[in-house]
Amino acid sequence: MVREHRVRVALERLVAGGVISGDQRDAVLRAVEEQDRARRAPAIRVVAEIVAYLGAGLVAAGLGLFLDRAWSDIADSGRVVLLAAVAGCSLGGAVVLAGGRAGVFRRVPLASAVRTRLAAALLLLAAGATSAVVATAFGERGDDAEIAAVLAGLLVAILGYLMVPSLLGMIAVAGFGVATIAELTAETHRALWQGVALMAFGAVWFGLAWARRLVVDWAGFLLGGLIALVGAQSVTLGESLWRPALTVLLGVLCLGAYLLRREPVLVVGGATCVALGVGQVVADNTTGGPAVASIVLAVGAVILTVGLVVLLSGSGPPR
Repeated sequence: MVREHRVRVALERLVAGGVISGDQRDAVLRAVEEQDRARRAPAIRVVAEIVAYLGAGLVAAGLGLFLDRAWSDIADSGRVVLLAAVAGCSLGGAVVLAGGRAGVFRRVPLASAVRTRLAAALLLLAAGATSAVVATAFGERGDDAEIAAVLAGLLVAILGYLMVPSLLGMIAVAGFGVATIAELTAETHRALWQGVALMAFGAVWFGLAWARRLVVDWAGFLLGGLIALVGAQSVTLGESLWRPALTVLLGVLCLGAYLLRREPVLVVGGATCVALGVGQVVADNTTGGPAVASIVLAVGAVILTVGLVVLLSGSGPPR
């Protein structure tokens, strides 16, 4: 939708500038629409994708029912074998869907979008099953087993993303990464280090997205921003202003990045972080009441008005 809107805007500007005629604009739009229709999957393939997802869901539901009803009757060794089989079959199925050895470990997957999504779902299942294997095999070791389990899941999630780059794979890596940091910094007195580690992890996502090393750049910015925001909010140093200060700093960095990379998620996230940080400062350092809230509201309204005036004044048709 965004690309289509940009194409239409560019064509309208060319028409307004007298570069092309209205008929030529319509011809270009018709050609673009024909290409889009040609790329769309036929109905039978859409139905096949729906059936495949339904089948995967029923398999997961059946596995869950089996584990709920018969898990206590299976020995630990049997549980490990069962979970390992699920992980292995998921990995194998993902490789087949991705096109075999020639289709994995590529920056852009060779398989169709449907097969890539299904392969990513299987790789996510493989990461979860691997984590469960480690947790089951070393469950008697307590916290060490939990740390090893999330680390194993993280490693398989990273491997899965490298095999078949996808948005779902990015979410899996981010989720297992946050879980790993949470497990490593689970003790209360390590809250500071948990926040710092989460912010560093978020910065890694930002760096990869900025360098265009991810399959979906905007998702990298979004995941990095959310993780860094959680990290900023996790830093607790008594009554200090570290949490709101770091949150505002994160927002300023996002807004600055938007000047160089026009990703909508950057400006929305940056404005949200700044507003959250300012709100925290006001709430923590004032006695409340409508006066302070009115001042913040008035300042926000003035800034919004200035931004709208500048935006509207610069959005006229090209000369």
